Amino acid sequence: MSMFIDAIKEIGQVDMLFFVPPETELSPDIIAQTERTFSQHWQTQINLHLCPIEAEQNSVPKWRQQWDGIFNFFKQSDFLRSPQQLQALETCLSRKPDAIFVHRLSSMSAVMQMQQPLPPVFLDLDDIEHISFMRQIRQPPTGLVTQLYYLQVPARFWGEMRAIRLARCSFVCSGRDRRYLTKRLGLSNVVSVPNAIAIPKPQPMTKEPTLLLLGGYNYFPNMNAANFLIEQVWTHIHKVMPNARLIIAGPYPQSIRSYNKGVPGVEFPGFVDDLDALYQRSRVVCCPIFSGGGTRVKMIEAAAYGKSIVATSIGAEGLEMKDGQEFLMRDDPKAFAEACLELLRNDDLCKRLGDAARAAASRHYDRANIVKQIKQQIQSQIAS
Repeated sequence: MSMFIDAIKEIGQVDMLFFVPPETELSPDIIAQTERTFSQHWQTQINLHLCPIEAEQNSVPKWRQQWDGIFNFFKQSDFLRSPQQLQALETCLSRKPDAIFVHRLSSMSAVMQMQQPLPPVFLDLDDIEHISFMRQIRQPPTGLVTQLYYLQVPARFWGEMRAIRLARCSFVCSGRDRRYLTKRLGLSNVVSVPNAIAIPKPQPMTKEPTLLLLGGYNYFPNMNAANFLIEQVWTHIHKVMPNARLIIAGPYPQSIRSYNKGVPGVEFPGFVDDLDALYQRSRVVCCPIFSGGGTRVKMIEAAAYGKSIVATSIGAEGLEMKDGQEFLMRDDPKAFAEACLELLRNDDLCKRLGDAARAAASRHYDRANIVKQIKQQIQSQIAS
């Protein structure tokens, strides 16, 4: 979202409406302080509006919540919008904005329920939601209640298609997703804007046999990635190379099954402020993702640092990087472990893949270039 804000602030004044958790304090002083903080962070004047998300009604049985969502996109838990939220959006629209930028489908559901003419709407879809949703259902732990969510997929699909058609332009983060929406589903107003980062300074390859997984483990794809890496991959690596280390970095590590088990060779540093130092310690970056959608920023970031990478097919999905040239792709746990061991042993291969990955990141995922592309795209759509 910050890339889009950096582009939009060069076009005009920015109003922001956030739907926030119901327990958020919303006193005038708090809102004013948050507005100042946001304005300083994004280096532009922000007019901030905050509206609480309606708390879930625990009295409604789980089966009823699922049943309603089968037939109605707006009844699914991700897309529920209260009258208070719709009123907050109407208040923002009374300021007569020249355009609306919407971050993710969950926020677009409010725009879709407006009963008034709208200015041009730009939707940062980011991930294709119905694909990401189906992959999430397949991930452990699963049960009958989880499997019933498959019945909600058609309503989610049609809601997503309706949202894209309402928008003047919808942005996804990979060419693969854009081709799916335009060629297979016949949508014409979809543009690919990749995830990107500011390219850091190159780092020398460390000789230390250290692997890194980086992410937030309150997110199920990352939590399952850590479980897979520790329980199915690391056991083989540590047996062959006892002096190797595995760093599982990022917030909420307590969500990982092995967090308190004292697995030999595994570190859980939690949130890390100094990414440069973290990557400097790491020789190989792992991206064992099996669910989610779009593209993985963690893989783009590792490539930008010039690190050798081992990823699953979904972990590398949608990126302009090729297996065997800029990274190694493995889905089987033993093959994943063998690829990591090869990179820990083979300096030439490790450096070659790292250098090629950094070159690919510089060509395709340099943040400054992507921000310029976003600005040009939005300006051209508003002018048309």
